[in-house]
Amino acid sequence: MKSAGKQVCGWVWGLLAVALAAAGVAGGCSSDVFDVDVALTARTFVADFGPPAGNIPDATCDDATVQQVCGSSPTVAVDTSSQTGVPSDVQVALACDPSTARCYAQASAHLSQPVDVLQDDAFTTRVERHALSFVQLADLAYTIPMNTLTFDLPQIDIYAGPAGSRRETDPGVAFVGSTQPVPAGAVVTDPQHVTITKDTPARPVIEHAIENKQEFVFIVVASPRLDAGAPVPAGAVQIDVATKLVVGLPR
Repeated sequence: MKSAGKQVCGWVWGLLAVALAAAGVAGGCSSDVFDVDVALTARTFVADFGPPAGNIPDATCDDATVQQVCGSSPTVAVDTSSQTGVPSDVQVALACDPSTARCYAQASAHLSQPVDVLQDDAFTTRVERHALSFVQLADLAYTIPMNTLTFDLPQIDIYAGPAGSRRETDPGVAFVGSTQPVPAGAVVTDPQHVTITKDTPARPVIEHAIENKQEFVFIVVASPRLDAGAPVPAGAVQIDVATKLVVGLPR
């Protein structure tokens, strides 16, 4: 009986070893047991183009008459950084298109927001201050909870760069992706996703900063052009950008 019992025990332990091996833990830990998902705190950007100012004149113009025909104040700049805490550069310029001899408005918004992972509660809670062996960018999601714009935005472009960056043309800044078109007054409450692949230009920028626990910057840019007869760009839009990472800790 003792011999039979030993055979049964050996058989049970053999099955257990096979099960553990199939689960990837027989030799210790699976290859991804130290990988953790980290959802960084969303960054908020607000582009304020100012109050309504009527429509762009639909009239014949040239360089000599642009101010008289298109507008006496051809350029308006709005800086909302004191209210939002986010560096902002928002401009609206009225000009004359030489190809059509008609007025148009060129709007531009450049907003930057730093990301310091060591000050991010989600990052420090999940990763604490461990060394990192790799970072994989899993997802970038955005919502637009507030929109009083009087005009459509064809898209909002998102960039990432080293600490101190303010514009997409600054050294080290790279393209992340673009939003879908944003109609005037439309809000987006369900998160929309910007696909980030291994070929996304900004992926190494963000991964390098996080692996070395350095600050980096998100920059959002909108540069719509509106033709004669359309409303002069006005109103404000808020875009919230959230990044989700897969972080690997040393084995």
